Amino acid sequence: MELSFIKERLRNRLPELLILLLMFVLVCINLSLFLQVDVWRQDSMYYVSGYNDKLAEEGRWINYLCFKFLRILPSDLAILISYASIVGFAYSVAARVTNSHYFSLTFGILCVLVPVLPVQLQWPETLLLGFIFLALSPRLQQILPPYYFFPLMGVLFFGTFSAFYFLMPLLFLRDLDFPRFWRLMVYWIGAFIVAYLVTQLLVFSFTGSSMQIAGWRQPHYVVDFASLLDNLARVTSSFAAHWAKAQVFLKPAVVAALLLIAIAVAIVKKQYFTLVVGVVSGLGIYVSVIPIGIHIQERTTLSVFIALFTTLFVYSYQSRKALLAVMIVMALLSIRLAATSHEEIGWYKTLNEILLQQFSDAIDHQPEEVNRVFIAVESPEVLTVFRAIDARIKNKSLLSEDFSPPLYWVPTLKHMGYTQFRICLDLQGWDCDQIVEYYKRRNELKREHGLFVSQRLPTGDLLIMLNPQANP
Repeated sequence: MELSFIKERLRNRLPELLILLLMFVLVCINLSLFLQVDVWRQDSMYYVSGYNDKLAEEGRWINYLCFKFLRILPSDLAILISYASIVGFAYSVAARVTNSHYFSLTFGILCVLVPVLPVQLQWPETLLLGFIFLALSPRLQQILPPYYFFPLMGVLFFGTFSAFYFLMPLLFLRDLDFPRFWRLMVYWIGAFIVAYLVTQLLVFSFTGSSMQIAGWRQPHYVVDFASLLDNLARVTSSFAAHWAKAQVFLKPAVVAALLLIAIAVAIVKKQYFTLVVGVVSGLGIYVSVIPIGIHIQERTTLSVFIALFTTLFVYSYQSRKALLAVMIVMALLSIRLAATSHEEIGWYKTLNEILLQQFSDAIDHQPEEVNRVFIAVESPEVLTVFRAIDARIKNKSLLSEDFSPPLYWVPTLKHMGYTQFRICLDLQGWDCDQIVEYYKRRNELKREHGLFVSQRLPTGDLLIMLNPQANP
């Protein structure tokens, strides 16, 4: 009797189940491709011997403390936990407003299909603890008052991945009114400052100096009104650049139409603060960097898209038809998101496979026979070669860093077993003077096909160069 009841209930929910099945299949397709990747970015914990530099530049003190554990954690497990954490957090945000398990799970899967996620997970272990804290945050919000919850989450996220902190107001959308909204903003902003100061103190206690932002982030501190205006312009340009790239998988007309509908729903249902909190949470990552004016990378904007989708879709719908209609819209949108994510994953996987195959073909000496590996290339030539590779491969990249810098080839060589490296870009760098004469004679090593040539040096080192007539 009980089994018949369950079957009848499932039949009644067949449209919701079909939508969830479609979206689950999309996630599985992308994950099945992603889990085939074995080589990660050059500064991943898997390839570095310590985390002191990252601690001093980024303040991720929890990563610093857990470094030995994170670097031995399998990348597949880290990726799966990260995906599950996003689904769990987004599900909690939606469930508190809609009280619909089907809708909330659909929303969670939509968020995990955002194309910046697999790009961010090209460092699969680096943000793992941040993802775990994100998954735990709904439970912590239920048991802690806001004046404890926000400082705690701020300190935890600053120690792992600060961008997730801007999503915390989304956990308070249910029954939000004017007084609660302003108290929420005070706690949120105040705790951000507290967390930053605590992080600086912890970094100082570990390193003996305050956090120094890396030069590649292009810091530009506010010291007067002119520098404030300059930073506002920088942040605005970052937002414009990110939106321009996002238009590949989020058509402006579609977003505009959905936003107008969301505004109408918010007005009719008097859920104005749901709309406001979603927008504020999405813009938080941009506003927070105005004082230091750092460059915001596209891959760090996952929180922006989760907040955007919350703004567009998460309202207290009263009828099943309304919930189902929004689920259909999210399912259609997920197809485009999944396709772009699949392109990014496929591109990254393909480039790694090309490098692995080309190095294997060009190198005749096993790792145990080699002391150091010198990589000598010239910038114009390597850019031309890798642009040609990108033009020829099937998948295209929208958000990932390209592979033309020779430093980005080191993980592949480490995966092959080589351990010590010298990068001689434009024949400049530490110890690079000793390979200049060999580089000048690289035409003698020219191969008819292949991307690289290599030469064993009298010192027992190995020199890798681009094939003078490279045909990738």
